[in-house]
Amino acid sequence: MGESDCQHILEMLDLYLDNELLVETNQSVLDHLSFCRDCAAESERRIELRRSLKEALTLEDDESESESLSRRRVQMALDRERMPRISTKIRWSALAASLIVALALGLAYWRNGNISKPANSSAVNTPSSEPTVLIAAVDRDAVENHEVCALSYPPDWTFDQQRVARDLTPRFAPLIHAVDRHAASYKLIEGHICSYERKKYAHLIFRGQGHTVSVFIEPDEPPGDPKSSRPLQIAQASYKAYQVASVDTGIHRIFVVSDLPSGENLVLANQLFPSTIDFIQKLERHAG
Repeated sequence: MGESDCQHILEMLDLYLDNELLVETNQSVLDHLSFCRDCAAESERRIELRRSLKEALTLEDDESESESLSRRRVQMALDRERMPRISTKIRWSALAASLIVALALGLAYWRNGNISKPANSSAVNTPSSEPTVLIAAVDRDAVENHEVCALSYPPDWTFDQQRVARDLTPRFAPLIHAVDRHAASYKLIEGHICSYERKKYAHLIFRGQGHTVSVFIEPDEPPGDPKSSRPLQIAQASYKAYQVASVDTGIHRIFVVSDLPSGENLVLANQLFPSTIDFIQKLERHAG
């Protein structure tokens, strides 16, 4: 593929991100992004800019009037982004300006919350008792990202495989085929790459029985070596009204966050961890 092919893909990228292409055209864009690093990087940059705009506005109070105003602002910003522009440079300059305004508005409504941040084997050891541990910063960030991101989706949000594969980026797109998309009574409704506190996560969102559950995959910074000499041990923590179960593969940390009771969250984590760990360990071996 030459430069002209990349230019053609970039011209269709906005329609691709808006899920407005025909199935065949959508697949051709996805195929191109799977091997063209420059175009894939541009796609991730645009996805991140849109997501940052959305997350900035979800920092507003939960009152219905503020929430309605937030949704209108997001929709107006995205509608403006979809309109034809004179050039790509002008289009993204305008969206960046909208993001700056949105951040200022979001900060005006920022919550005054109570903040207190505390093996090459797929076998997972479940602790025999529920230990009392101080909340770690990584667990706290996972909970807060769950609140900001996962809980912002409307009740009627449904899974769209093309959208999720696109938003997870080519690296993590196969994850939706690897994980159990119908764990117990919980169904996968969303997947994407999101960021919180300057960290990037692959984020899967499940819903069922009136609860929302997040699965986060976070790379270590700096990355370590996979701990192949011992089984993976589940760590548990609580923060606010949420439970966190997590495992460390040495290069990534995987979290399950929910408002379920501790025991139920642990049971669900034991259903979701094995397939997720298998996928991540294959990814780590391939990267190594």
